[in-house]
Amino acid sequence: MRVQVIYAEPDHVLTCWLEVAGESTVADCLLLAAATPQFQTLDMSQLGVGIFGELCDPDQRVQDQDRVELYRGLRNDAKTARRLRAKQQATAR
Repeated sequence: MRVQVIYAEPDHVLTCWLEVAGESTVADCLLLAAATPQFQTLDMSQLGVGIFGELCDPDQRVQDQDRVELYRGLRNDAKTARRLRAKQQATAR
């Protein structure tokens, strides 16, 4: 079965398609992805993981055509970002 692993930065995206066995887990997919050239420098142990936008545990089984996503930490949380935008808009008037 085929599974895609993807990680996005603001300026580029790392992605690969993997052929995995039928009983594979997210952790299995991450181990295989770590061996590919594009993911070798990425420390996956510090990142969140999910399938199609839903957080999951590394021991969750994957299905054919799943997209395993690696999530980096946010620079600002949404509430702080809204406050900063409101403050900038108020001073611009």
